[in-house]
Amino acid sequence: MVALPGRWRSFMHSCQRSDTKLLADYRASRSADAFAVLVARHAPWVLRLCRRGLGRYQDAEDATQAVFLALARHPERVQYSLGGWFYRAARRAVKDLQRAAVRRARREEAAALARRPNPHDTTPDVQEEVAAVLNHLPTRLRQPLVLRYLEGLGQREAAQRLGCPQGTLATRTREGLLRLRALVE
Repeated sequence: MVALPGRWRSFMHSCQRSDTKLLADYRASRSADAFAVLVARHAPWVLRLCRRGLGRYQDAEDATQAVFLALARHPERVQYSLGGWFYRAARRAVKDLQRAAVRRARREEAAALARRPNPHDTTPDVQEEVAAVLNHLPTRLRQPLVLRYLEGLGQREAAQRLGCPQGTLATRTREGLLRLRALVE
């Protein structure tokens, strides 16, 4: 039989103990060996549980880390079954990450909308200039530009309002923009 160094001997001994004893050791002395064995035993299935809830492996790793961090900080919160506690903690971590993703998406959308210029925020002078330049265009080119860019209609809605096919509207819009560019330059 090979003699193991003291730390390895205590680690191997820890591996043979039950979850209840390991948790009790960790609560009493914050034993790194006991915690390492708990992580080694339960991390794979906690990770699988989080992956099922989140889909992305990286997010599941974050949730798993949050579960074990919660155990490390507050082992006294485990009242009955450690497996049940892991399950509830993993579900909570998944929900927290999902909520955070939704909040982040809302903030990013709000930031993107805030950066987008609002065509109605122009000054009266600019509005008069745009109207004057648009008046130089023939009606068949001016109407598609007004509907698409000033009123914000989609191509289908603008074509319906003008009573023409979408292809015709697209052609007139392109031609109107080219003429506007020539007038402005």
